[in-house]
Amino acid sequence: MATRTSRKAPKTTVSPMALRDGAQGISLILLGIIAVFVVGVILLELKSVLLPFVIAVFLSIIFSPTVAGLKRKGIPTALSLLFVLLALSLVLFLIALVFTSSIDSFVNEVPKYERKLKTIIDGVVHAVNEVAIEYDIDLEQIGWSQAFQFSSVASALTSGVGSFLNLLTNLFLIVLFMLFILSGSGDLASKIRLAFPPHQAERMGGMIRNIETRVRQYLMTKTVISAGTALLTFLILWATGVDFPLVWAFLTFLLNFIPNIGSIIAVIFPVALAFLQFDTAGQPLLVLILLSVTQMAMGNVIEPKLMAFRLNLSAVMILVSLIFWGWLWGVLGMILSVPIMATVKIVLEHVEPLRPYAVLMGGPAEQR
Repeated sequence: MATRTSRKAPKTTVSPMALRDGAQGISLILLGIIAVFVVGVILLELKSVLLPFVIAVFLSIIFSPTVAGLKRKGIPTALSLLFVLLALSLVLFLIALVFTSSIDSFVNEVPKYERKLKTIIDGVVHAVNEVAIEYDIDLEQIGWSQAFQFSSVASALTSGVGSFLNLLTNLFLIVLFMLFILSGSGDLASKIRLAFPPHQAERMGGMIRNIETRVRQYLMTKTVISAGTALLTFLILWATGVDFPLVWAFLTFLLNFIPNIGSIIAVIFPVALAFLQFDTAGQPLLVLILLSVTQMAMGNVIEPKLMAFRLNLSAVMILVSLIFWGWLWGVLGMILSVPIMATVKIVLEHVEPLRPYAVLMGGPAEQR
């Protein structure tokens, strides 16, 4: 009989170098999680100061070419800053004047729409109960009328408006930050050349110019697109007879700065009011179609033609950014989320060890 010779499987040993590298990788991940948590807590606690500062930085990026152009024409810096201040004050005054006059009338009309909403809900509940009785289902314990109240929708709307009005209370701080940043913006390049070696100064200067160019074009393009969308929204609502077209147009202007979900919310609110205002569904459906076509045309056709290049952020990164900055700074954080993440991505692109993370933040065009 043949005897079998058993072979032992060779032992696999892990080298100390591999164990050390694995431990270092886990340590870096844990340190990264801790760093993100600490930064999030700091940003949340310092919201009252950091949020006006961030807004001032982006406003200074928008107005810096105007100040630089006035300086090149021989106009002193103080007069250039005064011109920017007057222009910004005029725009904010007109916005506040139109918005406050419209929102007062909206708040006064809320009880009328609430009564109509209650009537609609009662009719729906009655129909549902009749169907439930046929199938021996008890729905009496469910408080349908308390579950759907227009006052809750109005409170959610006014809370978003309240955050904007809270921003206006910090307007002095924002303008002060912006003026200080604009007053020293022209000297930043020379200071960088004096402070760093030539190759580092060139890299930092290119990074700052890249940030200013891309973020400025994004903000200006979004402002033009949002203003055009708001104007078309006003004309559509005014022509179809929907109440408070100025309020919805202003909210459309703000919400269009929030990517992906902002345009959807901007359509839902006036269409919902139209269903409450009109007795038939024809007019609200017409408003829904016109507003949807307007949003799609402005966002998918006009905006790509006006934008010379993309910020190249992936859809997942935009969604994560919306959640993170919305949790930290509310509606204003969601509006600022894309330019903030674009700035972070550009910084990572110019730091060699961190460049892979910038690639991971990019969209499909960049990955190709």
